[in-house]
Amino acid sequence: MNIETYSRTVALADASEVQKVALLAYFFFATKDQQEFQPREMGEILAALGYARPNITRLGTRLRESRYFIKGSKPGLFRLSITARTRLSKEFPDVGSTEEIVSDSTLIPEILFDSLSRPYLARTVQQVNAAFEANLFDACALMMRRLLEILLIHTFQKAGIEQIILDTDGTFQNLKTLINKAKSRPEIALSSGVRNSIDLFRELGNLSAHHIHYNCRKDDIRGLRMEYRAVIEELLYKAGLKS
Repeated sequence: MNIETYSRTVALADASEVQKVALLAYFFFATKDQQEFQPREMGEILAALGYARPNITRLGTRLRESRYFIKGSKPGLFRLSITARTRLSKEFPDVGSTEEIVSDSTLIPEILFDSLSRPYLARTVQQVNAAFEANLFDACALMMRRLLEILLIHTFQKAGIEQIILDTDGTFQNLKTLINKAKSRPEIALSSGVRNSIDLFRELGNLSAHHIHYNCRKDDIRGLRMEYRAVIEELLYKAGLKS
């Protein structure tokens, strides 16, 4: 599960400040094998989740006084005590499940897909984010390409012109053809920004899939992050998946 889902599952909003940090520390231990943390890191995570940013000095004092934590390997670092870790693992045994895709909405906000009745889309988005977070950039580029292709097909279906992207054997045409037809069809009416950037992600995926001397790097994707999000969000609406 991602951190937003986990926060709801463990009722993070109802926990005290120290309990919030303990719950978050357990999440990162169970999903990413992160043993230690700094109070400042936890403060930033709490703020990102929409909670008040704690006073870091006061938080450090409270952690030192709490039975949930012990000192880490260096000054200023903390880790969950064995007792706290054992109790939390019994209370929330599914957090570190190997079947779950662990991701944090790094490239695409997963909340956009949470309410959709199409779980395969949510899992595709999770794989995009998880691959990027794990530094699997070729895999990320391929999943970005796949998500783009799926949403384009749904867009043609929503516009009632699916037949123009089918070959004679009933299979969908290649992504380059889908993109070119999407750019030109008035029924779809892509914005100028999306028309200008959409093919970048087909090319990025193709490089990772077909060029034997190419390896995708973080900056190849990170530099296009906002453009990709804009393309995906527009296609969600064009496909009638968001209103």
